[in-house]
Amino acid sequence: MNETTLGQRDDPIHEVRLRDRPCVTAYHDAIMNNKHLFENKVVLNVGSGTGVLSMFVAKVGAKLVYAVDSCTRTCDLAAELIKCNHLQNKIQIINKRIEDIDKFDENIDIIISEWMGFYLFHESILESVIYARDKFLSLPSPNNDITPDQNESINIFPSHAYLYCAPFVDQNIRIELNTMWKDYFNLNMSPILSHIKNSRLDQCMIETIEPSQLVHDAQLIQSIDLRTIRVNDLYTLRSFCEFHIKNTCIISGFCFWFDCYFSSNNNSSILRSTRLTTSPYSFRTHWKQTLAFLPEDIYPLKGDTVPVYIKLKQSTTNRRQYQLSVVLKRIKEGICVDNDSSDSITRRRQRRRSSTISSDKRTYSQNKSNDTSSDSNTDDDDGNHNGSNEHPIPCLCDRDRCKLIKTIIESHSEENMIE
Repeated sequence: MNETTLGQRDDPIHEVRLRDRPCVTAYHDAIMNNKHLFENKVVLNVGSGTGVLSMFVAKVGAKLVYAVDSCTRTCDLAAELIKCNHLQNKIQIINKRIEDIDKFDENIDIIISEWMGFYLFHESILESVIYARDKFLSLPSPNNDITPDQNESINIFPSHAYLYCAPFVDQNIRIELNTMWKDYFNLNMSPILSHIKNSRLDQCMIETIEPSQLVHDAQLIQSIDLRTIRVNDLYTLRSFCEFHIKNTCIISGFCFWFDCYFSSNNNSSILRSTRLTTSPYSFRTHWKQTLAFLPEDIYPLKGDTVPVYIKLKQSTTNRRQYQLSVVLKRIKEGICVDNDSSDSITRRRQRRRSSTISSDKRTYSQNKSNDTSSDSNTDDDDGNHNGSNEHPIPCLCDRDRCKLIKTIIESHSEENMIE
């Protein structure tokens, strides 16, 4: 699964991030809730952009803020904004890469940065934050581990980050790619697919999905303590997940998102601190979610276990970019307990090759337009699922979408039946 080049950090006015209310609110609240950490302190803002975080810190009483950013146009705009807010005496803008700065006139007490990228690592400036921490905060030599006491003396906002993964079902993306160009106003336009970016879905997609599309709870796959992580830890990150399927479902791929926490040294619990989340269950952020599609949908049954290996590998040519690889291992078949019997029996397996729910484009498109809110609303009095938001797969009710899914499953059952 190759990375996509998204390039939002090239936006000189950072409009996308300035419009990201959940993100800006999290930083604002974290700073306001920890005024005591910033009062009369010297703060380093790595990747300061338009200076919003620097201004937040200056307004809660910081002695001095070094706002470091490598983009000249962004620094010029930041200077104008800072002057407009009468904070030019507290904020010093430095138009350089943090790696090109030898020293500051004042010792740094705290580092703050909005460093996160897509699926946390891709297009992030995490290495720059680590460099600033090791260079400008008082730390042991790189060959030594940071002791708990030394760890408590390091202030970095955010302090911790967590990356999550959950399987999801695609409700339209693959369907559109598989059907739209093959029947485009009665024209076969399939040759155009090779010219459409990511038409095979072999690259990550940055999209917002609905919580109802998640077919399993998320699992934590990476955790970062900004006070202790080393650059060497970022070259390759590996994880293994096992998703134990509670209900028969369709899995189109795996969804990734992250949380960040702003924990001060005297917090008794990280989870009690301010949190910035990019979860599908929360307000949309500019990071959205990252979707890694499988080559074909899979159909695990209730009781199955879906094992997944995940690897994040740093690019050798651009250290801010990562390749995300998702390897699905053989599904472990479960054992079903019949509700009408106390005995456990091995189920008759129906392994279906993925066709996604797209064999009849017109039927699906018409049904979808008439059924837009069906996942969040209950069925009518004639349905079999009144009061339920989710339907089992396969489902025997009369809803058009359920009948379509049932038809597709049955069409492959004889060919792919396994005992």
